[in-house]
Amino acid sequence: MAVLVALHTLAAVIWVGGLFFLVGILRPAASSVPLGERLPLLSVAMGRFFLWVWIAIITLLVTGNTMIFALGGMGAVPLYVHIMQGLGWIMFLLFGHMFFSPWRRVRTALAAGALADAGRAMNKLRFFASVNLAIGLVVIVVGVSGPYGLF
Repeated sequence: MAVLVALHTLAAVIWVGGLFFLVGILRPAASSVPLGERLPLLSVAMGRFFLWVWIAIITLLVTGNTMIFALGGMGAVPLYVHIMQGLGWIMFLLFGHMFFSPWRRVRTALAAGALADAGRAMNKLRFFASVNLAIGLVVIVVGVSGPYGLF
C-alpha cells in the first residue's frame, strides 16, 4: 500500500505542480518574449508536459483504483476518496479536451505559420490549465486533509 500511495502522490505532484509551473511561472515569464518565439517555446514545453500528464493519469488510475479495491471497493472507502475520484475524473476529461482540441489547434496553426490562430488556441489552453490547476489544488487539499476528518 505504501508504494501505491507514493506513486499516486508523485503522479499528482507532477501533474498539478506542472500546471502551476505552466500557468503561474512559465507563461507570465514568457510574455515578454516576442509572439513568434513565445508560441513555439510554449508549444514545446506543453508537449513535454503533456507526455508526463499522460503518464501521471495512467499512474493515478492504476494506483487509485488498486488502493480502492484493496480497501474493499467504493462502498468501503471514506467520502474524501469519492470526492478525490470525482474531481480526478473531471480533471482527466478536461485534460483530454485540452489535448485533443486546443492543443491540436496550436500545433496545426504553428505548422502553418498562423501565429494569431495559435495564440487564440494557446489562450484557451491557458484557461483550461488554470481551471484544472484550481481543481487539482482542491483535490490535494481533500486528499491530504480527508484522513483527518475534514471530509
